Amino acid sequence: MARSAALLEDATAIRMALQRLCLAGERLDVAYKAQRASYPILTEDGERLAFRMPFDDIDAWGLTPGENLAVKLKDRGLEYECVVAHAGQDVMDGAEVCLATVPRVLRRSDMHRLADFIPDQLQVKAHAATFTNTRNALIDGTVQSFGEEGLELVLRNSRQDVRELLRMGEESLLDVPLDNNLRLRAPTTVAYFGHNLVGLRFTKQADPGMLGQYRTWIQDQQLLQAQQDKDDFSPRGFQEATARINRAAALPTVKIILDRDPMILLLTEKEEFARRLSEALSRKFGLAMLDHIKGPVKTQIKDLCGTDGGWGRVRMVIIHNQLRLASPLELCRQIVGQEACPLPVILAGTEEDEAKKRHHSVTAGAVDYVAVEPFRILAILRRLDETLQLFEGA
Repeated sequence: MARSAALLEDATAIRMALQRLCLAGERLDVAYKAQRASYPILTEDGERLAFRMPFDDIDAWGLTPGENLAVKLKDRGLEYECVVAHAGQDVMDGAEVCLATVPRVLRRSDMHRLADFIPDQLQVKAHAATFTNTRNALIDGTVQSFGEEGLELVLRNSRQDVRELLRMGEESLLDVPLDNNLRLRAPTTVAYFGHNLVGLRFTKQADPGMLGQYRTWIQDQQLLQAQQDKDDFSPRGFQEATARINRAAALPTVKIILDRDPMILLLTEKEEFARRLSEALSRKFGLAMLDHIKGPVKTQIKDLCGTDGGWGRVRMVIIHNQLRLASPLELCRQIVGQEACPLPVILAGTEEDEAKKRHHSVTAGAVDYVAVEPFRILAILRRLDETLQLFEGA
């Protein structure tokens, strides 16, 4: 099996990556001369891509059609760089956008990593792993990426710092259950690490037969993922792909749990939690629930939206940590960035590492993070009430 290529030159594969970024509401890091900023990618159609960039920024940068822009993006955890040409500006669904040509080549900028294949986290189960240090301590991890020469893992205990457990070049025994009774057991050395991530490289003592089975397994997984990508791809562009996905998935419609104003939209797969929250907020708020799968949120809450193209009766959006597919942070970026939601968006989840989760939530575009586990009615009600009053009074 060949290593992941440093250059991605297939036009269809590049478009597939861009459509995945559009669907996830991801951002592009754009640079022009001394100017640099991050903007959410909105759509692509094979000829052009569009990212949300205010006209004031375009003017301030002095962009004119034909000028080259340096772009960095991340697809399935792999980092790429490319060059695109500025192709003008437009307004799409009320958002000011910058148009650019679709890149002809994506260049990997992280080839030092042991990452030839990163599974789509929405479709593939996580692979647990254990590995050791020279003190024979057993460390639990989860495989983040698979490589021909090794693996990347993250610690199961996010509070641990891998730098306290391992040293560069240290030997480690790796054990990863794969599929169909296939198990990877191999001696490795620490190639690199970060706060919660470690790259383990196979040593010469690793069994060649076992590595051969492992590499064949990776190749099979790549073929399966490539077929799924082919099924999801729309040659006509992302907007048509979104419509097709929505039709095929028979997306759930919004459910009004408590019909009163001001209305809060809760995105969760747990109807029991939605009803519990509704009972707690019933004296002050109405509540609507959407079991979001994928695609734009606003198109799935038409019963709540008015005819002006806005968000209608909705005054606040809460994203629960229990979602069917998307991660809460990715969905937040989509709503705030791609869908340009002007309403306060709050993420809700467990009390563990609350300060860290609040920081990540705000970075993703939310206004706050609220702990709902344990469920403290008065504290939750006060936080939501204060947030809504702040925005209504703005």
